[in-house]
Parts: sequence; structure tokens; C-alpha cells
Amino acid sequence: MSRVQKFGKTSRKGPSPEKMEAPRINEEGREILPPRRKKFPSGASKVTRWYYNVLFFLFLSLVGALFWYGLKYTN
Repeated sequence: MSRVQKFGKTSRKGPSPEKMEAPRINEEGREILPPRRKKFPSGASKVTRWYYNVLFFLFLSLVGALFWYGLKYTN
């Protein structure tokens, strides 16, 4: 008995064959591959966004702390 018959559908993670695009072929008969950036997306933009958000939050905290310090110790 095969594993598929025993356990049902395959346990392969990834796009199903129905969702996969048909390969594109150029004039020379070669398959056109998708760009690497599309096939393997990077998380660098998420990290960059978090970095700038943290810097902005720290800047606002510093400004708020300086205003609080100035109001507390004047007069």
C-alpha cells in the first residue's frame, strides 16, 4: 500500500499544481524563469520598516523626556 493510499493527500507543503502557472517559453524554445526576487522574496523591507519605526519612537520618547525634564526642573 502506498503512503498516499494509506494517509490520503500528500503532505508536501507548497503551491498546489492547480495554482502553479504554466511555464512561459520564448521564441528559442527555452523556458523563461521568473525573477529571483519574485520567487524568493526578501524580508529586508520588513526589517527596514521596523528599524525606522523604532528610531521614530525613540526620538519621540527623547523629545517627551526632555520636555518633562525641562518642566520639572524649571522655576
